[in-house]
Amino acid sequence: MSIISLTYPIFIIITAFLYFIIPKKFQWIVLLMASTVFYVSAGISCMGAILATIVSQYLLAARLDRMNCELESRLQESGLCGKEKAALKKAGADAKKKYVVLSVLINIGLLCFVKYTGVFFEDIQILAPLGISFYTFKSLGYVIDVYRGKEKAEKNIFKLALFLSYFPAIIQGPIDRCKDLAQQLYAPHFFDYRRVTFGAQRMLWGYIKKLVIAERVAVVVNEVFNNYAVKEYQGFVVFVGVFLYGIQIYADFSGGMDIICGVSEVFGITLTENFRRPFMARSVSEFWQRWHITLGAWFRNYLFYPLSLSKPFHSLGKKCRKVFGDKAGKVIPPSLASFTVFLLIGIWHGAGWKYVVYGIYQALFVSTGTLFEDGYARIRRLCRIREERTGWKLFQTLRTVFIITAGRCFSRAADLEQVVGMMKATLAQFNPWVFFDGTFYRLGLNEKNFRLMLLSIVILLGIDVLQEKNIRLREAIAGCNIAVRWGIYYAAVLAVVIFGMYGAGYDAAGFIYQAF
Repeated sequence: MSIISLTYPIFIIITAFLYFIIPKKFQWIVLLMASTVFYVSAGISCMGAILATIVSQYLLAARLDRMNCELESRLQESGLCGKEKAALKKAGADAKKKYVVLSVLINIGLLCFVKYTGVFFEDIQILAPLGISFYTFKSLGYVIDVYRGKEKAEKNIFKLALFLSYFPAIIQGPIDRCKDLAQQLYAPHFFDYRRVTFGAQRMLWGYIKKLVIAERVAVVVNEVFNNYAVKEYQGFVVFVGVFLYGIQIYADFSGGMDIICGVSEVFGITLTENFRRPFMARSVSEFWQRWHITLGAWFRNYLFYPLSLSKPFHSLGKKCRKVFGDKAGKVIPPSLASFTVFLLIGIWHGAGWKYVVYGIYQALFVSTGTLFEDGYARIRRLCRIREERTGWKLFQTLRTVFIITAGRCFSRAADLEQVVGMMKATLAQFNPWVFFDGTFYRLGLNEKNFRLMLLSIVILLGIDVLQEKNIRLREAIAGCNIAVRWGIYYAAVLAVVIFGMYGAGYDAAGFIYQAF
């Protein structure tokens, strides 16, 4: 069941009706049943992987929780000195590590088996279960939090199953931590008209992003990427195609997030925001703090910090301080840890060398930004750049968009050979006249639809600018009189119905990040 199919709104209405009419203590069961139906609709064969994850992580977390309780009980015994307590804690941590390692092997092993088997064995194709990346990270984070003593193990396996398989978030996140989501799922929620209308508003905006903007932009992007060599597209034609892919993936991914966050809002559940106006970022590092926020937070909590604070990195910091000075000793280890994280994020996006290079590309900008931060500051002072000036901020934003856009070519192109070919084609000709001679009206969209695409992009980015200025549009719409308010709602629905790209010739069934 696609979330942009006509079936999905009907499914949500039925689920919401049942959710609010039954006794509040059973509401979580309705969500679990809905999640099961949604998941089975993607194919019963997908159930094996998620069931294996649920059962294995339930058992491992339960074991770790018992060990935590036993250790805490022993530490509270009288007569233990400081050294004895420290030794006991170390022994307890060492004993628990094997269960965490087992959790990693099960989760990451299953993920790698599904995503990368076809790379090494071309005759074997594994169908990836729905949302495997997202429930894998959620389950692994849950077990690690129990290991660290930050979470208590969930005693009800069905409640854990709901946390891992909650149907709005199963497709493309967000990757919520147990402490942020679980209790919301199990708590009672009352029907609230204002909250339901706000959720419906957000869903509608998500559908506009996906069907009106992302799918329309996709026509031009597909034409450029699929035919740049055959039709000899060069210069600004290729550059615009790559730039539009950045717009497409943003409208596609954030549109999907708006839909599922809106659905959750109807139920009274607040999911962690996954976007914060990324095109307003002034550095590559800031961009990734605004884009797919929960994925970045997951890698920061469970990989970056453990890695940068580990003994090998601590030793590296000492050596760097001796050779290069105190400042280098402080920035080189975290820069290396950051590089490692982004390399792994690149590999997470998919199998193939293009994803490795994509990770390295992003890692270089983020890690060197930290490593050479003081040097960049000195250059700005020498050039007498006033960082509070609007012009400088605009330059930083445009520079960041350019860097991110260029990197998108790695994730969209078929392989590295195509990336190199498109870069050569971009530099092969300086052809600004294509903006005026109608060239862009021959890239799959006629003039009317191309202009509509540009207008929709301006509206998308304009709303981002307003939100960046803390203008709350949903509250503003809700504050309008009933005629204006419902006029806006009907206009939005008509925009999806009239201008949405669906039907014969269009495949809007999938979201880009659903494949990662």
